[in-house]
Amino acid sequence: MNLPDVSAALLRTTDDDFASNLKKRLLALADATEDEAYASRLRLIANGKRPLRTLLHDPQWRESFDSRIPETVKLAAMEPEQRRALDEAVEQARRRTVMPTREEVASDVADVMRRATATRDAINDDERSGWQVVRDTAIDTNNPAAFER
Repeated sequence: MNLPDVSAALLRTTDDDFASNLKKRLLALADATEDEAYASRLRLIANGKRPLRTLLHDPQWRESFDSRIPETVKLAAMEPEQRRALDEAVEQARRRTVMPTREEVASDVADVMRRATATRDAINDDERSGWQVVRDTAIDTNNPAAFER
């Protein structure tokens, strides 16, 4: 199963189902949109063929969330049960967090650099095309080159 290309550092701080749940959510969003170019980008991200971080620059992604985020968000305005749930989620993440080894840190730095380059390249391509290119999201599992960026 091809999953989103999530960093090892992030996976160390999340539960085992994070990547598969993210994939399901991205594919559901792709199925729900009428914009085929956006759907193809979401499917590529869901299958680990496009950097996850490109979503932060994707105009369709940003538009879909900008309208739902209130102008001012205040934690003090949260209901007590919402605040307790948030506090518990933060505490669970804190308990799962383990200090990485030197080797993990070195690997994480190399991974961040690789992801930054891949993200920059993908965003530059999309900006040049006006974010309108519909990409082939079919993955040929018999062709190892299909999994390379």
